[in-house]
Amino acid sequence: MKDFFSWHFRRSFVSVIHLFVGVVYCLVSWAVGLPKRAPIDSNLLKLLIPVAVCHGLGHVTSNVSFAAVAVSFTHTIKALEPFFNAAASQFILGQSIPITLWLSLAPVVIGVSMASLTELSFNWTGFISAMISNISFTYRSIYSKKAMTDMDSTNVYAYISIIALFVCIPPALIFEGPQLLKHGFNDAIAKVGMTKFISDLFWVGMFYHLYNQVNYFLHI
Repeated sequence: MKDFFSWHFRRSFVSVIHLFVGVVYCLVSWAVGLPKRAPIDSNLLKLLIPVAVCHGLGHVTSNVSFAAVAVSFTHTIKALEPFFNAAASQFILGQSIPITLWLSLAPVVIGVSMASLTELSFNWTGFISAMISNISFTYRSIYSKKAMTDMDSTNVYAYISIIALFVCIPPALIFEGPQLLKHGFNDAIAKVGMTKFISDLFWVGMFYHLYNQVNYFLHI
């Protein structure tokens, strides 16, 4: 458990940067009217806060897993997300899931189990983090369905991205801020150069935001 939290705090700043890039993308999209920003009130804000917390936690734990094990292994574990969504829909939301859907998910579960047993880079930090990410994104989907109004999914995702950014900033500053200011930034820039350091953070953040936005749209 101590190892898990150590990884969490080392990756939270990277997650904040990714969220920040996504938020800038959303603000620019609103500025040009693609889409037009939907108004938000205090009641909807309260409903979206749990969604944003789940979104932030899922994002951070994904990055923890990416750092702890092979990227391919993290994506293998995250392939279980449809299974978690189906289980949550039936046992939490009370929706009836046809047996054919469960049968179609069975090969995924079996495949992920077999891949985990034979993965050379396997460690519990990466595995647990990826599973927490799956569960967090599943609850994000559940809370989103409960919070959905007439607002379109793009606007909802923009708002939860903004809220998630503010949720993730404090722990990143508290647990990583002093280390980053002391040597973290300088070490990274010295290793890859300023241009690559900034461009890598930007493009990973941009593509990760677009990936999650599409994924979010499909799950709600």
